[in-house]
Amino acid sequence: MAAESTAVHYRVDELAAASGCSVDTIRYYQRLGLLAPPQRHGRTAIYGGEHAERLAAIAGLADRGFTLAQMGELFAEGQSDPLLANLAARAAVDPSLDRAALAERSGLDAAMVDLVVDAGLVPRSESADGDERFGPEVVDMLRAAGAVLAAGLPFDQLAPLVSRHADHVEQLVDAAIELVAEAYDDDRDGLSATAEDLIPAVTALVAAHFERTLVERTRQRLLGSTAVSGPSA
Repeated sequence: MAAESTAVHYRVDELAAASGCSVDTIRYYQRLGLLAPPQRHGRTAIYGGEHAERLAAIAGLADRGFTLAQMGELFAEGQSDPLLANLAARAAVDPSLDRAALAERSGLDAAMVDLVVDAGLVPRSESADGDERFGPEVVDMLRAAGAVLAAGLPFDQLAPLVSRHADHVEQLVDAAIELVAEAYDDDRDGLSATAEDLIPAVTALVAAHFERTLVERTRQRLLGSTAVSGPSA
């Protein structure tokens, strides 16, 4: 009884204010089955803490690129997709930093943070109130960018190279995902188990190959044994 008296209760407008969602959005989630129906006290719909937690989970998954249909699979009782659950856990970061926090934590000045962000070189999300937000991994990316820029490389020439690299990586990743998906066909459980081992293995392999290529090509350039192709000075 004591626990019941201290339980959190919301009317729909109160839940909307607490979660940052609109009333219409809450009702839409209910129609999709993402949010359990409220209890009824007469004509009043009463929501609990579990509804607030589910709305926070939906917002977090949306920030990480999950569709509402994928969330439905993830939340379905007894039918949770292990692959989606695995990916959700891997992506579990809190995108709560604004640009000022990025500048403070990375050591870059605000103008440089603006340049990097506005060039689309780091991932960003949108908070429930529509504000721009970044995850803590962006701080490490900015620190690395700062180290590169400190070496004297011009940002206006570096940014297009980074964009080209990102485009090529996305194309290769899409092709690799298609290859794995075809190999496992409808075996989602097998794909989930494989992904748990495959993602870090492939990440390490790609990083090692890139580092090896960078070191070897730089060595060749310094020794003058070959010319690295690129824009002429």
